[in-house]
Amino acid sequence: MMKNANIHILAVAAALCFGMTAQANLNDASLSVYYSFDGDGDVITDHSSYGNHGSIAAGALTRQDGHVGMALLFENTRVDLNGPEFQNKPVDGITIAAWIRHAGSGDPQTLFDAKGTDHGSGLYHAEIRPGGFRWFSRDGSSTTVFNINPGPVLPADEWVHFVGTYDSESGMARTYVNGEMTHEAQGAGKLSGNWDDTAGIGDHNGGRWLTGLLDEYFIFSRALSADEINAVMTGAFTSVDPKGKAAISWAGVKTGR
Repeated sequence: MMKNANIHILAVAAALCFGMTAQANLNDASLSVYYSFDGDGDVITDHSSYGNHGSIAAGALTRQDGHVGMALLFENTRVDLNGPEFQNKPVDGITIAAWIRHAGSGDPQTLFDAKGTDHGSGLYHAEIRPGGFRWFSRDGSSTTVFNINPGPVLPADEWVHFVGTYDSESGMARTYVNGEMTHEAQGAGKLSGNWDDTAGIGDHNGGRWLTGLLDEYFIFSRALSADEINAVMTGAFTSVDPKGKAAISWAGVKTGR
């Protein structure tokens, strides 16, 4: 009996630590957005501490089975991030991470887009392209901050984890696929925090539509390290196993957001 009681106590303690770790990670001050795309209703809940909830500005909100739980189906769909009111806009650095299962297209497909009021051009081109991903940013003076083009080719019709990072201190921009760095390029300067025109996922100026499924979408206001990228990819960042092996802890994380 004593042995079983000790095992039970240890299991409870481990579960509590697991939940505390998940909550601490979701409260990371640099985490600007985390969309799991689970749940229901018309609001795309942001599980970061900033409450940057998304809404459907074009197309329909359709959820399907994803890499973890549910994913959002993009078919001429735009998710509006409310650029003017967006909290914790990346300036010193950025990381965008997501699981993607795109359907393939001869046109660019937009993973993230933002525009300010300083000029009419996009501040970012984070685009799946047949010849390789484009990971690009310009600032408020229309000066290029970083540019990886072409980057990695993301195969269609299979789940792929993509990450793009930039750090203004080192000036390095990098791309990662399934946890492995594929490309890097030297950039320079700060990112524009003027998203007062628009920010969103799924299109650029009514074109370059993303087609397919998107899951576990993150924006950070800094460049994550390789170890942190792997933690996000594997679910360790949210203390969730992407294969569903930690269902109890996943439910705990979900209900606490």
